[in-house]
Amino acid sequence: MKKTANTVDMWELLARGLGELLYDGPEGAVVRKYHRGMIATDIIDPDALLEVLHRLNLPEADQFVVKSKEAFSALEREYGFTGSCPCTQWVYLKKEPPVPMDCDIRPLPMEYAQQAASHYHLVEKSLPYIRSRIEAGQVFGLFEEGKLAGFIGTHSEGAIGMLEVFPEYRRKGYGYALEAYIISWILQRGWTPYCHVVEGNDASVRLQQKLGMECAERPALWIY
Repeated sequence: MKKTANTVDMWELLARGLGELLYDGPEGAVVRKYHRGMIATDIIDPDALLEVLHRLNLPEADQFVVKSKEAFSALEREYGFTGSCPCTQWVYLKKEPPVPMDCDIRPLPMEYAQQAASHYHLVEKSLPYIRSRIEAGQVFGLFEEGKLAGFIGTHSEGAIGMLEVFPEYRRKGYGYALEAYIISWILQRGWTPYCHVVEGNDASVRLQQKLGMECAERPALWIY
């Protein structure tokens, strides 16, 4: 599997020790995340994808990330999935991080998990999820005069996410400050920063562009 802007999410599962390579062939690759039934693949031909998956004889997966609408539709029919989250994939390809802002950003203490979860609704059962990411040391809070103003983290598969700036602290550039901070944190570990932006989130697209992130040619289509 070649590392490209289209496959960074799959590559990072392997590079960070979060998953295993199940298949790598001329059609594309299949990667499985450890400890959860999530499969990521860049096989875009629907017939080829189903053939490879049947050949692998995998235990039932509860989530897939695919790179074409045709592959998405094939999985929808084959496995009866009803949930979806179509995203664009953004990748930071520069060696130097974005210019930082002078803000108080630090690992988020567990005592703020409930407050963070009350502002984060993209993940079902957000409090246990945020607690788990805090325990992993991968959630960071921005504080203004000692009060939590927003936070960001990495998801369990490695993508930058959970970016929330509380309403009373918006329009101060804190979204930029938080993401610039975590991009630098990821680069320091020799990893490649990337994120998935839900289709239609124009504000997030503008933020990625401002930070110097580049949009991959192919989408990241979540189906579950």
